[in-house]
Parts: sequence; C-alpha cells; structure tokens
Amino acid sequence: MLKKTLGAALVLWLPLASIGQVKEKKVYELIYDDVQALKQQVEQLRARLDSQADELRTLSDAIREIADLLRRAQADQTGIRDDLRAVPVQYQTLSERLDQLSLQLVKIAADLAVLRPSAPAGEEGTPAQAGAEKPPAEAAQAAVPPEKPADQAPVPPPVNISPQDAYNAAYNDYLRGNYDLAVASFRLYREQFPASPLADNALYWIGESFFSQRKFEEAIAEFNGLILDYPQGDRIPAAYLKKGLAYMEMGKKEEALAALKLLTTKYPLAEESRIAQEKMKELTDR
Repeated sequence: MLKKTLGAALVLWLPLASIGQVKEKKVYELIYDDVQALKQQVEQLRARLDSQADELRTLSDAIREIADLLRRAQADQTGIRDDLRAVPVQYQTLSERLDQLSLQLVKIAADLAVLRPSAPAGEEGTPAQAGAEKPPAEAAQAAVPPEKPADQAPVPPPVNISPQDAYNAAYNDYLRGNYDLAVASFRLYREQFPASPLADNALYWIGESFFSQRKFEEAIAEFNGLILDYPQGDRIPAAYLKKGLAYMEMGKKEEALAALKLLTTKYPLAEESRIAQEKMKELTDR
C-alpha cells in the first residue's frame, strides 16, 4: 500500500517539477531580453553623444570663423581710419599739384601766344632779315604777340556758349585721345562754370585723362579731390575704383586694397564694388 502511495506521489511531482523548470527558463529569457534592450539603448545613447560631439565641433569651428571675421573687420576699420587720416596730406598734395599744373598752363599759354605761322624762308628770308627790312612802325606792330590759334589751346568760351556745349567739347577731346587738351578744357570748364552740376564730372574726367596717360599719381590726386569736394556725387564709387586701380598699376598693394575695401564698405550695391571685389581677390591671390 505504501509503495502504491509513493508511486502516485512521484507521478504527481514529476510534472510539477517540469512546470517549474519551464517557468524558470522563461524568467531567464526575459532577463536576457531586458539586457539586450538595455544594450541597444546604450548604443543609441552613444551614437547620440557622438552626433552631439560633432555638432559641438562644428559650432566651435563656426565660432573660430566668426572670431576671424571680427578680427578682419577690426583690421579693415583700422585701414579706413588710416586712409581718413591720410586725407589731409593728400589734399595738400592735390593743392600743390594743382598749383604746379596752373603754372605749367600759364607757361604753355605764354609760349603759344608768341607762336604764329611763318612764311617759307625762301620768300621772306631769315626772320632777322625780314625784321630789319620792316619800317619801325611795322616792327613795333610785329612785336605785339599775335592771338593764340584756336586749335592749339582751349580759350575761354564765348558768352553765348552753354555749359553743356563746353562740357561736350572737353569730353570729345577725351574721347579722341587728346588727353592734355581734355585736361585743360575740363579745368577751364570748371573755372567758367563752377556751379554747374557737371563740375564734379569734369574733375572725374581730368583724373581719367591722367589715368589713360599712365600718370597715376596725378590721377590719384584728382580722384582724391573729387572725393573731398563732392562726397555725395554720383562719380564717387568710380573715383574710388580708379584710385585703387591706379595704386595697383603702381605696385602699391596695401594702398590698393585699402581704397577698394573702402569702396565695397561704403557702396556695397554699386557696380564698381563688384569689380573692386574681383580686383581684391586678384591682389590677395598673388
């Protein structure tokens, strides 16, 4: 009887033990799954940290670039201040050169005043002989300087000529390549019509005439005069550009960069600023 009882108990215990093992196995599987899920979360966090580290490096690079830009802007402001400090000296140089040119024009006018067409030597002989044969009255009359030929030097415009006609005549001299005559004509125009709205344009074309003759120092002086006397004129951006180009032709890189940077700073939307940026790139790439 006891054997039967023990056999029945064993039969009942075996299924129960099997059920316990299955449950224990499921618990381990659940723990394993949780561990794997935690590993995935850790990997995701590590990837996010790496991404944030890249973003931080990018931000750091951007901050360095901004700092460089600020330093360059400060350097540009320093250059502008230096250029402005040099303005009084340039103005004095301009005044001195204007005085020199005025003296030269007076001398040229005096030389032209004593010139006149002479007859062939075979008809009247040498000038000394011709003067010896003239009566005293005629000799005295011949000593009076003749009037200047109209085609040798600009003369003051007649009272009935308009400022536009005088300006056009000087500009045509420039277009024909008669730069010396254009300079003299534009100067005379400014003397005759100082209140004309084209007075600043006339000063600009004087600078252009010198630039075309590769007289770059004279051209720079004229462009400085234009910038000082007509700060609101429509030719100011072009004057800054030509000033920078003149310095480039003279091999003065720093002065050229200063003039071109000043142009792009004050007139960023002007067409001359686009050209100035190209020229600045050429200078910095050298």
